Amino acid sequence: MHLRLPLIAGVPGRACAAALTVALLAAGCTPNFHAPEPAEIQPASASEALPAAVHNSAETTMRDAATVVVHQVAESRPPEETAPAGQVTEDDAATSQEPGADSEPAETDQEAEEAAAAEESEPKISQRRQSLDAWSASLTRAYESAQEHEQRQAEQEAQRQAEAEAEAEQRRQAEAERQAEQEEQPEPEQTQPPEPPVQNVHFDGDLNALLGQLAAQHPGRISISVQELGGQNRSASTGAADSFVTASTYKIFVAYSILREVEAGLRSWSDPVLGERDLAQCFHDMIVLSDNPCPEKLGPEIGWGNIWTDASAQGAANTRGGEGGIRTNAQDLTNFMTNLAAGNLAINGQGHDRLRNALGANVHRQGIPAGSAGQVLNKPGFINGNLHDTAIVHHPSGTYVLTILTQGSSWSSVAAITREIEAALYG
Repeated sequence: MHLRLPLIAGVPGRACAAALTVALLAAGCTPNFHAPEPAEIQPASASEALPAAVHNSAETTMRDAATVVVHQVAESRPPEETAPAGQVTEDDAATSQEPGADSEPAETDQEAEEAAAAEESEPKISQRRQSLDAWSASLTRAYESAQEHEQRQAEQEAQRQAEAEAEAEQRRQAEAERQAEQEEQPEPEQTQPPEPPVQNVHFDGDLNALLGQLAAQHPGRISISVQELGGQNRSASTGAADSFVTASTYKIFVAYSILREVEAGLRSWSDPVLGERDLAQCFHDMIVLSDNPCPEKLGPEIGWGNIWTDASAQGAANTRGGEGGIRTNAQDLTNFMTNLAAGNLAINGQGHDRLRNALGANVHRQGIPAGSAGQVLNKPGFINGNLHDTAIVHHPSGTYVLTILTQGSSWSSVAAITREIEAALYG
C-alpha cells in the first residue's frame, strides 16, 4: 500500500494508509509495502456501471480502495513451493514406479486440492472484504459527523454574531431614545409646580435692582433683560451677559437668515426641504411648533457662520457655537427682538411681518405669555434643565421686549418674574 493514496472521504492519504494497514493486520493479512504505484492500480468498481452519485460518494470510494488492497495482498502472497520444471519429486517417482499407475489420478488430485484451497480462501477473502466494508462505512460516518459538527459550529457562530448585532442595535436605539428625550418637548402646565411666593421684593424705581431681587427669589440660575419700546424707553438687566445654551431660541436667527436668502433670490418658499415639507412649511414649523429637523437641515445649508454673521449685525454678537452647543445670552436676544419689533432688521416689511406672525402663533405659552396681561410674540427654548423665553410684549399700556434665561428653574418662575416686571413698568 502506497503512502500517496489519494484523499478518501476527506481523510488524507497517509491517514488512510495507516488505518487500512491496521485493519488488514487485524484481519490476519500482511500488507505488501512494495505494491505497485496507485496509478497502476485499477479499482475493482471501475468496470462496474455504477451511478455517478455512487462513484462520488465517500462510501464507494472507500470500498474501491479496500478492494484494491485485498487484491494487492492476494497477489503479493508468496507462491506455494513447487518443484522446478522437469524435476521429479520423490512422491512423483514413487507414484510413477507403482505398477498400473497412470498420471490421470494425480492431475485430478491436484485440481481437487486447488479447488479445496480456493474454497477455503474464499470465505476468508469475503470476511476480510466485509471487515473493510465495515471500516469504510465507519469512516464515512465519522466524516459525516465531522461535517455536521462544523455545520453546527457555523450556525452557532452565526447566531452569536446575530445576537451581538441585535444587542448593538438595541444600544444604538437606546442612545437615540436618550438623545431624543433631551430634545425639546413641551412641558404641560399641570406638571409645573405652583408659583413660589415673592418675598422682600420692593420696587423703588430702580428697575435693575428689581430684576436682581427677582432673580435671587427664584430657584436656579436666572438672567433677565428688559427693553421698553416707546414711553420712557426704559431698559434694565441682571446677568444679561451670562452665557447659556440657546435651546430653541436659536431658531429665530435661522429664520432671519432664511428670510434674507429668499429676498436675495437664493431660495424660494416652494423649495422642498424635508419630505413633503417645503421651505414655507419648515419656516412655520420651526417657529410655531419649535420643530427640530427643519432648522437642523437648513442651518448647515445656509452655513452656521453666515447665520451668526447675520445675527451679530442685529446686536447678537455673542451668539455662536460653543461648549454644549449653540450659546447666547439674554442681551443678544433682547437686542435682536427689539430690532424685529421696531422693523429695523435687514429685511423688507413682509419679512418682518412673517417672522412676527409666526412668533405670535407659537404654541408654547407656559413662560412669559402665562405671566403677561398683553399680547405676546415669543420663542421659548427648553432642553437639559434650561428653560428660556424671549418675547415682544404688546401690553395695553405699552410695548416692551423681555428675555428670561434660566437653568434649574421652572416655567412658573418665568411667569411670576414676568408678572412682577409688568407691575413695575405699568402699575
